Order: sequence, then C-alpha cells, then structure tokens
Amino acid sequence: MILVFGGTTEGKQVISALADTALPFWYSSKIRIEVTLPVNGRYRCGALTEAALEDFCREQSIRVIVHASHPFAAVLHETIGVVSKRLCIPVIRFERQYPAAEAHPLIRYADSYEEVLAALLSAAFEPVLSLTGVQTIIRWKAYWEQHRMYCRILPRDTSLEIARGTGFPEEQLLLSFPGKTVEEELAVIRETGVQAMVTKESGESGFLPVKVAAAIAAGIPLYIIRRPALPAHFIKTDQAAGLLYHVNRLLI
Repeated sequence: MILVFGGTTEGKQVISALADTALPFWYSSKIRIEVTLPVNGRYRCGALTEAALEDFCREQSIRVIVHASHPFAAVLHETIGVVSKRLCIPVIRFERQYPAAEAHPLIRYADSYEEVLAALLSAAFEPVLSLTGVQTIIRWKAYWEQHRMYCRILPRDTSLEIARGTGFPEEQLLLSFPGKTVEEELAVIRETGVQAMVTKESGESGFLPVKVAAAIAAGIPLYIIRRPALPAHFIKTDQAAGLLYHVNRLLI
C-alpha cells in the first residue's frame, strides 16, 4: 500500500500517475477537499501527529510514502521524516518545478519570516502586499498593527474564518486566486498602491515567476522566503516517470 500526501497541484499529478497502475494507495490531505480518485485510490483527511501517522502506516501496511504536499508544510516534512525513518518506509518527494533564483536588486531572498518582517519594519514600506497565504497573516502582526498591509487569501469560507480570527482588518483582505499573468498581478499592484510585496518560494505551480516579473515591471521590491529544507533521506523527483520508476523499484 502507498500513502500519498497531497492537497496540491502535485498531488493531482501523483493521482494521475498512479491511476494508470493497479497499485492501491491512500490519498491524504490536511483539510477536506474535493478530489476525484481512481478505483485503486482511497481518501482520508485530517492532520496526523507522529503517533497517528505511525499507527496508520502499521494498520494499512504502508510500504512507500509519496510526499506531494505544499513545500512550506514544515511540520508535515518533519513528521513524515521521523516516522518514515522509525518504520524504515522510503519516502518519495514529488517536487514542484522551481525556477533559478532571480539575480535582480528588487528580488530579495530570505530564510525566514522574521528576517522579512525586520526588513519591512526597517524600510518602512507602506502599504505592503502579502502573498504568503492566510496561515501566515499572524506572522506579520507586528507590521500590520503599525502599517497598512494587504493580504491576498483564497476565496474560501475557511480562509476568511482564519483571517478574521487573527484580528486582521477585513477591508484589507484580497479574496482571490494568484494571478496567472504579469498583467493580472500588475493590476493588483496598481489598485492597492503597494510599495513592496512578500511571497514564498512556491515554484512554477505557485506562479512565482509571474510575481517576480510583476515586481520588476512595477519597480517594487519582492521578498521571497526560501522553502524549508527536506529530510536528507527523501528521494526527490519532479516527473511522473521518475515517480513511477521509484515506486515500482521500491515495491519489488
């Protein structure tokens, strides 16, 4: 049995790849989502602690884990890393496509939210547009309590509920999906009048190249928080063919 962690574009790609096989798998996401599975797939949702994941792997006779969840799911990275080593279960990390780092003075990489927050407060940019997602609104509280900030979040009731729980000014929420073109992102920049933007190293499927191009075109700085490191024993691939190669090799 295979356990797939998804809830992402990459998760859908894993489903598609495994659908062409007879290999049984579980598809897991943190929150309940609408997902179409082939006959060899089963679905579960809900966060898993180390103990819960270990129990699930034992009960379901999991032999391979395919980790296709969000690159910034740091807690999940660690949980999978610890449990997989403990149970000697190989982990295949199905990665996003990541563009090469942009060497431009307006594109500024950072290793943490704290580093970006300090830079924003020091430079006194106002307003700032956060593209880092609803779960990170609270991380910018020291900024938005003093300065005007816009936060773009997904247009979902669950996202709005989380945002309201932080106390963030609701009139400064932008409920929309990421812009797929530079023109769309430039329109947001013009409408809000932001002087800087913050995003995560979310790869091609997170439209990072679009955000980079829009920031440069608008002449404003874009802070990019680097994705967290993965456990060293994860097997990385970003192609369906590579995924199936490793799955078949590990299940023999």
